[in-house]
Amino acid sequence: MIEDWEIGALYWNCLRAAESNEAIALEKVREKYQEEFLKEKDIHLFLGTTKEWHMRRANNPFVIIGVFYPKQETQISLF
Repeated sequence: MIEDWEIGALYWNCLRAAESNEAIALEKVREKYQEEFLKEKDIHLFLGTTKEWHMRRANNPFVIIGVFYPKQETQISLF
């Protein structure tokens, strides 16, 4: 499950642009992350849990609560 508001806002904007076609909106979100973020940025996912999932004894109670994607920096040579 993804609880990050930024991914949610991206999805809702893509859904609006796709005139409520969920398949197109999901593809646009996937494309944004695969084409822009994975190639140009270093993606870090912040994981968390919720009391609701722990109370249900879920197999995987973790949810994505945030995304951090700084621009990729190339490491300089030490020599």
